[in-house]
Amino acid sequence: MRSKNVDSSNKPLNDDPNEIKVAIGYINNFPFSCPQPERWERALAKIPFLAHITTNASEFSWFADILLPDTHHMFEKWGYVKAHGNGYRHVTLMQPIIEMTRDFKIDETEIPWLIAEKLNDRGFNNLLEHFKAYKDPETGKAPTNEKEFALYSLKYATQNLWDPAKYKGGDKFNGWDDFLKAGVWNSDPYPYRKRWGKMKTKTKKFEFYSETLKAALEKHAKKHNTTVDNVLEVCNYLARGEMAFVPHYEEAFIAGDEKEYPFIHVDYKSRLNREGRSANCTWYHDFKDLDPGDVPWEDVAKINPRDAKPLGIKNGDTVKLTSPTGSLTCKASLWEGVKPGTIAKCYGQGHWAYGRVASKEFGKVPRGGSSNDLIPAQYDRLSGSTAFYATTRIKIERI
Repeated sequence: MRSKNVDSSNKPLNDDPNEIKVAIGYINNFPFSCPQPERWERALAKIPFLAHITTNASEFSWFADILLPDTHHMFEKWGYVKAHGNGYRHVTLMQPIIEMTRDFKIDETEIPWLIAEKLNDRGFNNLLEHFKAYKDPETGKAPTNEKEFALYSLKYATQNLWDPAKYKGGDKFNGWDDFLKAGVWNSDPYPYRKRWGKMKTKTKKFEFYSETLKAALEKHAKKHNTTVDNVLEVCNYLARGEMAFVPHYEEAFIAGDEKEYPFIHVDYKSRLNREGRSANCTWYHDFKDLDPGDVPWEDVAKINPRDAKPLGIKNGDTVKLTSPTGSLTCKASLWEGVKPGTIAKCYGQGHWAYGRVASKEFGKVPRGGSSNDLIPAQYDRLSGSTAFYATTRIKIERI
């Protein structure tokens, strides 16, 4: 398990006939990073055997039967990262640059190889034979252990960048060692309009009127013996007819009755967040007021003073935020930068099993609250993306 956007929690919760018996995750934290995370807590608790490969403990680790130490991407593992911007592409190597202090294994190569070896010992050799196909491009040698597999698979994946015989542009290297020394490959400038007329659309062009979406929705509607308009309605879209196939504005689908939940929840990200992985660092809390309206070593809900006054809420009060699917407790911060009728709550805190700093008491008492506890598990039906923003109404109470 790796992706944040693929929600598999319903499978064990629904007692699927193909119920998961064993699962291995690496650097996951679904019980924190997904909306309505309590569903993941219930789902993971039902899996008979769960392993977690990670650099540090997390809420996901709490449910694991075994923890396996992962290598750190910056200086302990083989791999590569792709990036592009300003008309250039870049491929950066990750490589071991320090001596290992413990018996750590690379999550995407070494551990799968070791699993394949054990499967092979039991008569299932397909996976190991597949891994052996990733031969060293320079010598033609097949890997014989997990260390060689980690290196050879990286050389195999990046061969077009460093092998002079396969040169197609950008930085040119004399071989693997030359690439390893440089550590990065940079492309030639991207040719303007290179892909015009070659797009992966029905018309092969950029579509202001999407023939691609139209064909997909008509096919889906026909399969289920209904209309495109009915499909859109079921998926909580407002557009009907031709409007669905052109760029248009859609009102946000927001959960909760306005009378019971008068405020719209605003989930925002801190300047100090690194995908939410900063909460176990003291500097994250020391400098939290770099985010306007925030308070060092507190977790706050920002509310406009005009909204707070009739509720009797004062700056620094302990408050409870509640949505149709969950609740959290934090401090109130009266701040005029918040639009009236909304409450802004920063993502990142609310960890209960992430470390001595992230949690007030590891495994028991979180530091602040997690915005995901308020956000319902809703998805954009056309893209499949998890919906995190402007998805729910909430109420606020002083406690």
